[in-house]
Amino acid sequence: MFGLTFEKLFLVAIIAGVVLGPQRLPDYAHQLARTVRALRDFVESTRGTAEHEMGIPTSLDLRQYDPRRIVRDALNEPTTPATDEMADEARRVRPGQKYLTTGSAAHPRRILLESLPDDDPRRIAAARPDPEVDRAIG
Repeated sequence: MFGLTFEKLFLVAIIAGVVLGPQRLPDYAHQLARTVRALRDFVESTRGTAEHEMGIPTSLDLRQYDPRRIVRDALNEPTTPATDEMADEARRVRPGQKYLTTGSAAHPRRILLESLPDDDPRRIAAARPDPEVDRAIG
């Protein structure tokens, strides 16, 4: 900090000892220690007040940022969409449809229905026969 090394601080202490003298040096050292302690207490109280006013929690659980925990949680999450979402998407799939469009309008994503697992309700809905074609034939 400020480019001060141990050697420079030692040199400043020796110069202060010579200038102030051995009788006044302990008093100035105690006064400096009290000032540093008061400044540290002021900074801590100001930080605590600011965090309280801004609504920042005082106790932060740093374990939530552990990379091993993040990876473990990511691996335990299901990779397929929720069953309700798949059922909604399956209702919108028409017989004979080849692609399923998901995502937002700004970022649509096309999924080939043949690439889905055989037991996926969206793929089953696309593979079912078209009732209109059956009526026209029969």
